[in-house]
Amino acid sequence: MLDRPPLRAPSASLDANPREPDGDAWPRTCVGLELDLEPGARPEVVLVERAAHLLAPARTAHAWSVEERRHAMRAIDQVVGVLTALRGDLLLAERDAGAWRTSGDPSFEAWRARTSRAGAGAVRSQVRQAEAAAQLPAVREAVVAGATTTAHLDALARVVAQAAPPVQAALAAPAVQAELVDAARRMDAPTFARAAARVAARLDPVAHERSHQAQRAARFLHLADTPDGTRINGLVDRMAGHRLRLALEAVSPRPAQDDDRTPEQRRADALDTLAEKVLAAPETLSGAAVRPHVSFHMTEATWAGLRALRSAAAEVDADASAFGGLEPVALDDGSPVPLSEVARALCDCELTRIVLDADGAPLDVGRTQRTYTGAQRRAVVARDRGCGWNGCAAQARWCEVHHIRWWDRDTGPTSVDNGVLLCSFHHHEVHRRDLAIRRVSAPPGDPPGTRYVFTDPTGRALSPPPPGPSRAP
Repeated sequence: MLDRPPLRAPSASLDANPREPDGDAWPRTCVGLELDLEPGARPEVVLVERAAHLLAPARTAHAWSVEERRHAMRAIDQVVGVLTALRGDLLLAERDAGAWRTSGDPSFEAWRARTSRAGAGAVRSQVRQAEAAAQLPAVREAVVAGATTTAHLDALARVVAQAAPPVQAALAAPAVQAELVDAARRMDAPTFARAAARVAARLDPVAHERSHQAQRAARFLHLADTPDGTRINGLVDRMAGHRLRLALEAVSPRPAQDDDRTPEQRRADALDTLAEKVLAAPETLSGAAVRPHVSFHMTEATWAGLRALRSAAAEVDADASAFGGLEPVALDDGSPVPLSEVARALCDCELTRIVLDADGAPLDVGRTQRTYTGAQRRAVVARDRGCGWNGCAAQARWCEVHHIRWWDRDTGPTSVDNGVLLCSFHHHEVHRRDLAIRRVSAPPGDPPGTRYVFTDPTGRALSPPPPGPSRAP
């Protein structure tokens, strides 16, 4: 086995009566480690060289035992804590000395970022940790002893930096420090960050509320329509962000096995689903008592072309050749609507006929035809229980009713038997790929609910139901 000297725990304190350096030389004893220096040797150079000696044996760490690797990793984590505390002491001492002011940099952080090349963000984090360790000595000792990690120190440092001076003083009380150290021993860093924030809020609820109101005052949301799409940019307070995150998660369940969307794409789809549900909610009113809707405007020729168009599948450019020359479907502001979006909307929408004269003035408004009534939807939900795409966990309340035989293309009836529940993403996929759907019953012993087989125009099955004896209903 490798001949490695044991890693000894550092002393409890980094600055327990260190010997003053002569000139720019370091003390012979540093952070509790006896360096045994030759005369004239620089301790910091020796420290780096001895740490570098560990690299060679570490290259064969796969041959170590599990206990040896874990012991080494714990020791290294502790050494990182020691060096973080040491660096903090040096940073504060250098800042207080003021020699950096002659460099022309606007601040100590700017000087450190330039000379270390670590960048402003990393330096701010280092100084923040140094200040927190100086204000909370019990926490500092826990980091040095390896009882907690530098990630915990950084989380606490953020709370301390944002706290008012009275709260910082209260956090430094021995009892509060003991509470924080105990929490850090039991929690991971993200959970500890929230616990530390709760402690600060408990100590000064007025400041916590003031911080919340400052976040509220800074809120904004920008929606910009660009040639590449609508760009969304904004900032909300933490509570609003929490509600938004929960809402997005509610309409974006665990992805199916064939769902290759990125997390960013799934969140974008979830936001679109929320918008659709709000617009369709009976209590959502605009103006007098007319619910707001996404309106698609088209000419009679366009409507006829849509009915003749067989699909808006993956090969939409080829299939859409028959649609060439027709006026595109448009939104209220005149923006053209993609064919797959039109196909999906026509599957489950309210259709209102509005006859316009040559100048665009309305001459006649027909009645609205609702494709699926509330009673029909409830019946479909009772049968399907959720998204009909096999493996999709989307709950029924976030699903849409799709016509198995398309209502506009195949003149399929608006009936419970012709309906299937699909989440917004898979509803898009059915129309984009021009998928055919066939219903099969659940195998004996399976949970209640119906199963569906989806096939593309070539007959290839997508998302087949789980294997088992099934029969057509």
